[in-house]
This record gives sequence, structure tokens and C-alpha cells, in this order.
Amino acid sequence: MSKGEKIKDIKHYMDMRFWICKYVLISNVFIKRHFFAILMIDVLQVLMPWKFNECYALLVIDHGKKHVTFIDFTPTQDWCKHMPYKGFVEAIIMASKKYKIDYNKKRSEWVEDIFKWEHTIRTGIPIDLKGVNTRYLVLQAMVMWGNGRRMKFVRVTGDARILRRNFVIDLLSYEDNSCHYVIPANIQQRLINISTKE
Repeated sequence: MSKGEKIKDIKHYMDMRFWICKYVLISNVFIKRHFFAILMIDVLQVLMPWKFNECYALLVIDHGKKHVTFIDFTPTQDWCKHMPYKGFVEAIIMASKKYKIDYNKKRSEWVEDIFKWEHTIRTGIPIDLKGVNTRYLVLQAMVMWGNGRRMKFVRVTGDARILRRNFVIDLLSYEDNSCHYVIPANIQQRLINISTKE
């Protein structure tokens, strides 16, 4: 993104960290300015969180198979129970338009329309009846996607305050978190104490 370019839709942007690529070249700009300047040669899959009906869903766009997997953690609405796909059509149309525009900025010769690809609604995932924990579930799905094992979600129980606390503890104590090494020793010990109690 250039310096003068602004994000018009603050609810959605494509974060390059979630692109799964065969070959990735990172330019020196990334090292000097800490921007994600990536030239994509062959993208395999894109994991794209999407705000949908005031909750979050995940679109997995597979370029190799020309397939889109829609992962939604909210229950199917009554008006479309006879044909669940109807509930996602608008979201998939909007996502395909945005994706075409965004991806075209990186590869100008790309003219595919993901709306015309095969689509699947993922089943066997936890349902959040209130829709308050969908962001957390999307993050879990993104971490587990593509590891070759069956997706196992952490059961979301208790209130949102407990969930947020657990999420922050997991994030801060995650060994690959670059901030993990600058957290003072007493705070790290406190995180260990909290996480071992549960």
C-alpha cells in the first residue's frame, strides 16, 4: 500500500501474513521500513476473515483447486434453513468483488472471479449462538488450517471477559510472539501462574 493510499473499508483488508505461497520474495523495503512488501509468484491459498451479519466468518480461497470454503460459526437463520447456501450468497458476492480488486493490485494479469469457483460451507464446526466469540473462533481456524489434522476447537464456555482474558494470556505467552522476549520476567511468571491454575 502506498503512503498516500487510504483503506476505504475499515471492516475488511487483506493481511499478507495469511497468504500461503509456494514462493515468496520479500524486498529490502520490508527490512528497512517494516512493511510487508511481497511479490507473489504462485499463491496457493488465502485465509480471509470477513465480517458477516455483525459476526466474523472465514473464507479460505484455494487458487490451485479453484475452490472457496466458507466457515461460519453462527447458526443458520430460519429463512434459509431449507437452502443454507442462500444465507451466504450476498457475503460471497461482496467478498469476490473485493478480492478481485485487491488481488488485481498485486497481479494485474489476474482476471479470475472466485464467485464462479466451487464453494463449500464447512460443517462440523462449533456454533456460537450469541455471535460474541466469532472473532476468536476465526483466529483458531486460521491457526489450524492446512496442518493436515482435523480441526479441534477450544470449547468457548463462560462469559466474554474470561474468553478475552484467556486469549490475551495465550497471545502473550505464545513462544513465537516476538514481544514474548521483551515482557518483564515478573509478568511472564504471572502469566505462567495464571495459565497453570486452569
